[in-house]
Amino acid sequence: MKMKTTTAFRAYATARRERSNEGKSFMMKSLNKDGSVSRMAPTASNWQLDAFATEAEAEARREQLEGMNPGGRFTIVPV
Repeated sequence: MKMKTTTAFRAYATARRERSNEGKSFMMKSLNKDGSVSRMAPTASNWQLDAFATEAEAEARREQLEGMNPGGRFTIVPV
């Protein structure tokens, strides 16, 4: 069976995203100006960088992000 390259890429990207989600229970999200949590869907790179298994790891990343972006506000959201 022949598969188009775009279809194969979509299947590969979906499988990679699902593997990166395994075992992650906390996600870093940015806060909007009004204090609400951003509803933007996490990308594959967000899952790699901003998803954590424990809350302590997520808290350390939040402090790191706020140190790099003094005006930015971030929160930890259970996945």
